[in-house]
Amino acid sequence: MKKNLNILLLVGPPGSGKSTFAKYFLRTEENWMRVSRDDFRMMNFTQGNLSDKQENLITEMVDASISALLNKNINVLIDATHCKKEYIDNYIKKYNSRADISFKLFDIEKNELLKRCETRYKETGKYIPEKVLNKMYSQFEILKNEFDFSIRSKIENLPVEIRQQKADLPKAIICDLDGTLALIHGRNPFDASKCNDDHLNEPIGNLLKNYAQLGYKILLVSGREDRFKEPTLEFLNKYKIPFNELWMRKTLDKRKDAIVKEEIFETHINNNYYIEFVLDDRNQVVDMWRKNLKITCFQVNYGDF
Repeated sequence: MKKNLNILLLVGPPGSGKSTFAKYFLRTEENWMRVSRDDFRMMNFTQGNLSDKQENLITEMVDASISALLNKNINVLIDATHCKKEYIDNYIKKYNSRADISFKLFDIEKNELLKRCETRYKETGKYIPEKVLNKMYSQFEILKNEFDFSIRSKIENLPVEIRQQKADLPKAIICDLDGTLALIHGRNPFDASKCNDDHLNEPIGNLLKNYAQLGYKILLVSGREDRFKEPTLEFLNKYKIPFNELWMRKTLDKRKDAIVKEEIFETHINNNYYIEFVLDDRNQVVDMWRKNLKITCFQVNYGDF
């Protein structure tokens, strides 16, 4: 019988000994690798406090590393503080269908923690303000009381959940633009000022036209900033793409695509349309449609970015 893969989450405030344990663990255990959020931070950013956009990028790098290791049948030790329940719940939601998940807590006295961090600062220059340590220690104490740290065995068969929708609502399909309906063809994906020159993904364009003829509403939901609406409309007009609504990211909104699109759905689409299916390409967004909103989503392109 094939053994399940394992994920070990280290849980504890900074300075509690997680990384020291992790490095020793890897020397003594076979077929394990470590993924460290702090290491990704230090490799890529010099400043201490990162922006939300930078933290989201780190999260994507961590998730990509975990997925790649599991794909290679390698067990994963995740080295981070994990002092808030929502962080741990997120890992369980993402990976419990692929591996057993267990936890190791680093529970030390507060005074000892402060001493260790002071020593680490003298030896390495890595400084964590006492205010931050106190906050994370308090979060850790709360977490110990509210979270069940028993092993989460791999969920072999996740039940397929289908969103309940009102049958009398107008039937509609949702379609993404970049990478789905529109093929970027060399331009900067973050600069849609020339998106009117994008190539049409013809099978998707034909599908939208066919469904429009069947009476479906065509709802375009894009992560492009709305300052690029004019060239977007030029592209749609050039290829005679039928659509009833076009919703875009607000200019200067730097949140993840999945968050932006879920918000658009809840604000404009939910309880206004019966969504037959979604066309999208990016993994994080496809997962959002399927897992968060329980809507059928067809992934039309490679989207691991």
